[in-house]
Amino acid sequence: MGRRTDDERRVLTSRDTDQEIRGGFFVLRHALVEVARNASAFHTHHHASERPVVGADRWLRASLSDIASSCQRDYVLRGGTMEFESSGTLHILWVRIAVRAGGGHLIFGPKLPDSGLLLVDVTLEEDAPGAVSITFRDVASLSVTYDAETDITLIGLLSGASNELDCNAWAVVRFLGNVCGLPDECSEAIPGQHGGAPLHIRHYTAGETHEICIVVKK
Repeated sequence: MGRRTDDERRVLTSRDTDQEIRGGFFVLRHALVEVARNASAFHTHHHASERPVVGADRWLRASLSDIASSCQRDYVLRGGTMEFESSGTLHILWVRIAVRAGGGHLIFGPKLPDSGLLLVDVTLEEDAPGAVSITFRDVASLSVTYDAETDITLIGLLSGASNELDCNAWAVVRFLGNVCGLPDECSEAIPGQHGGAPLHIRHYTAGETHEICIVVKK
């Protein structure tokens, strides 16, 4: 009995921003920039009966490990609180949250030694008044970016020095539209594939509480 292997060489094409593994480490820098270029998840429709509803007086806490083991990726926020904890080594998860009447609160705990990466797509549903407060705990600074070309706002992508990407961010919140109302005067050039991508940026600095809270309204 013989064993045959297919030695056909396959060629994989890539761009500069696709080179994510260097020296054995995953480079978050380019991956998060590319997130802003693809908004397909916003247009995915789900039946409400399939999604847990976090209503008023409800507080849902989950780590990345919890989310990975439950395979639950879609939630409805309706006046409650959702708190995420970063523990979950090597977990890179994508969660979708639909915000309905009453709004709610999103809380991201401190980055732990075994932190993974969480991307949260937030959709403010039509005819659903209310505000969403987004709190990052144990951070020194945080930035909000808006890409006019893709019409996407990212909260948590850029943090720290204004001229470099923060590879230590463990959570990114994404909205369609300029939900934080960033003006043209905030525009900066961020290093990208073609030398620089213009983004609107606003930087926030934490106070004595080491927390930063950003409120988004419809």
